[in-house]
Amino acid sequence: MTEIEPTMLERAWAVLVPPRAKELASFPLEVLCGAELCRVAMDGAGNRHLLVPAGDEAVSVEPRPAVLGMAIRRLAFGGPAVTYLDISCAEPDLFSEFDEVVTDVLEAVSGAQRPASAAIGAVTRWRRLFRSRLLRGLSRQVKLGLFAELTVLSSLVEADPGFPVEAWRGPLNEPHDFEAGARCLEVKGLSGASDGIVVHGLEQLNIHDDRPLDLVLLRVVEDPDGQSVSDLVQQLRGAVASWANLRNRLSAAGWSEQPDRHDLDTFAVEEVLRLVVDVGTPRVVPSSLVAGALPYGVGGLTYQVDLAALLPLSAGASLAEIAEEAVR
Repeated sequence: MTEIEPTMLERAWAVLVPPRAKELASFPLEVLCGAELCRVAMDGAGNRHLLVPAGDEAVSVEPRPAVLGMAIRRLAFGGPAVTYLDISCAEPDLFSEFDEVVTDVLEAVSGAQRPASAAIGAVTRWRRLFRSRLLRGLSRQVKLGLFAELTVLSSLVEADPGFPVEAWRGPLNEPHDFEAGARCLEVKGLSGASDGIVVHGLEQLNIHDDRPLDLVLLRVVEDPDGQSVSDLVQQLRGAVASWANLRNRLSAAGWSEQPDRHDLDTFAVEEVLRLVVDVGTPRVVPSSLVAGALPYGVGGLTYQVDLAALLPLSAGASLAEIAEEAVR
């Protein structure tokens, strides 16, 4: 076992910044797995990663959403491509705990005959702990995003009382948040400090089935006189055609009723902007690539689009207007 100095991680995170021209920016650590160094890395959304060289190990992981994500990836950092176990955390509220995960995993893999397997075992233990913490409540940033999507869902239900909750696809990690009858909607909740949006994959800003795609930007601010996610859920509960379907979607989004805890995070929508996605929209879609797809071995594409590039293409709009056009 090797003792991992906290200063090693502090130094690594201090020099890493979200990359714009590549998928990951990485920092090599002083821990070897076979002939390769372990690395910490940061993606374009600022999410943190630990990369453990897997060598020739025949390991697999379940590709399901989790606070601690795991994936097997081939990546190159200034040399031949190497197979890594990619352990990631996309919750800024848990970054300090992720450092503990990194430390524990590095100690587990140091000197191990099967380092990737040892890392998977360590992450599995940590997942149980993280899951119990998340069950106590969503992070504020996640709540903000969910608030934005529920606000749009409320407008769609107001425009069409029979609007099917099943058309809310965001919690299922599908390309667009809403698949309405006439249009698709991709919703991005922006905090007061947001200077861009994070796009996941090649399809999130891609148009399909010849239906228009609206990128709906909601500037959401904290407001003591505003509403909480729980308030919106209660309003929707009596408005949607199926509470069971709404409950299933909320569960997939990580939300659950907690009668013993009052939701103190309240928000208000300060601004609504709409951008009709077309060929002039800054984006990466299959047609942007020579082969029409990501290169073999490359997956999980995430990138950021600056608001400065989007604002000139957008216009102020009311949610009622957006919803009416989507359901008509």
